[in-house]
Amino acid sequence: MLKTAISLRFAYLQRLWGTVLREYSTGSEAGERQVDSAASLAATAERLGTPKILGHHIVTEECLTSTVGDRAYHELPVLHILAKRNNIFATLTDCNGRVLSKSSCGAEGFRNAQKKTTVASQTLGISIGLKAQKLGISSVRVKMRGLGPNRLSTLSGASLAGLQLVSLTDDTNMHYGHGRRPRKPPRK
Repeated sequence: MLKTAISLRFAYLQRLWGTVLREYSTGSEAGERQVDSAASLAATAERLGTPKILGHHIVTEECLTSTVGDRAYHELPVLHILAKRNNIFATLTDCNGRVLSKSSCGAEGFRNAQKKTTVASQTLGISIGLKAQKLGISSVRVKMRGLGPNRLSTLSGASLAGLQLVSLTDDTNMHYGHGRRPRKPPRK
């Protein structure tokens, strides 16, 4: 059942990306289907702005070379969020991957079934945001992994604590069913 849900979600995202990229490359106004010169391409890009999906900006090559505050984009700290079925883990690293701070819903004092609630994940976001503020970090990139519930409430907690979320990346591993078959059970 989970495999079916993941494959349906993946197909939906594929269709969504195809539609957005097709609209962005052809222009949003009717009648604008072909771009003839570099000048008209620049004018079209300036008029359309950065591409968006459901209101969120897509990271382009221009964004990678831009600066946020006093730092370059690639020098920003990264907030890693691992959302499992029963718990959520948050790790704050610098741009090289060195761990600056980490926490989880269990470390915040929630036990057993309480760890997968919205309140627990928002509390986790607030606590990791406050730890980042103590370290002098005001803006971060976010990498999320896992299909657990309440991933977004962790982000809302981090933004409530005063962190500026510059980019959002979903880094969930996708398995396509090419693993090894299980071992044969032992004879009795």
